[in-house]
Amino acid sequence: MNLAGKNIKCIAFDLDHTVINSDGTMSDATRTVIEQAIAEGIEIVPVSGRAFATFPESIGQIKGISYAVTSNGAAIYNKKTGERIHGVAIEYADLHSILDAFAHYFHNGQITYEAFVDGVAYGGREYVEHPEAFGVPERNVAYVQSTRKPVDDIIAFLSEHEEELDSLDIVAADTALYQKIEEQIPLVTKSVYTTSAVSYRLEISHKNSGKATGLAYVLKLLDITPEETVAFGDGDNDAEMLEFAGLGVAMENATENCKAAADIVCDCCKNDGVARFLYGF
Repeated sequence: MNLAGKNIKCIAFDLDHTVINSDGTMSDATRTVIEQAIAEGIEIVPVSGRAFATFPESIGQIKGISYAVTSNGAAIYNKKTGERIHGVAIEYADLHSILDAFAHYFHNGQITYEAFVDGVAYGGREYVEHPEAFGVPERNVAYVQSTRKPVDDIIAFLSEHEEELDSLDIVAADTALYQKIEEQIPLVTKSVYTTSAVSYRLEISHKNSGKATGLAYVLKLLDITPEETVAFGDGDNDAEMLEFAGLGVAMENATENCKAAADIVCDCCKNDGVARFLYGF
């Protein structure tokens, strides 16, 4: 495939609001384009902040995808076998530094946590049952409830799995508090990677994670260079990946940071931007 003068051997893409619509579905046009690319021998690599078990069914149904980058690059899976082939967990000391620093916010009900362990996303029962109380917009409530497994005590769960965390998310309803916590994280620990795909959830993982790092690991396995890769995304957590790829494409619905990192902007997700860019659908 030749795009913008580049010989493309790999197509990497974020999922939500890039190839997956707000209702959780993939359009027929997008699926057709992905399957056509696979038939032409092009490697397809989904690169997501999602835990592996929460990947949408539409991705699971597509045959020919070898690898999946999950949890913002903290865990990589062989998609065909479901085997985790690479991962970096949050350090014990970093986890407890974060929990200690923001304990008063948690106990006051101002924040809650999500935990990604072994490809599964968990959340406190109250949060999973009532996400809107923690700042989750109505349009995303069904997504949280369908992808997060509830636990009775999220702090106890985090302690129980303190050496197995692919990702720790802080969910805060108050925008000012969210920004304050985001600013304080580097003061609490300098050994984590932080990013975000939505304005109410701060995503924290090991310092050696990130979508660009995860994609780089997969490209090495596939013997493909970044220059031979086109990457699509819409969120702040996609920006580094778009800069890393030979051709970075931001969706029209992307954040300003994501667009600034891209080489070009394509049509929005709901208008099949990826499909139109690749094959002119």
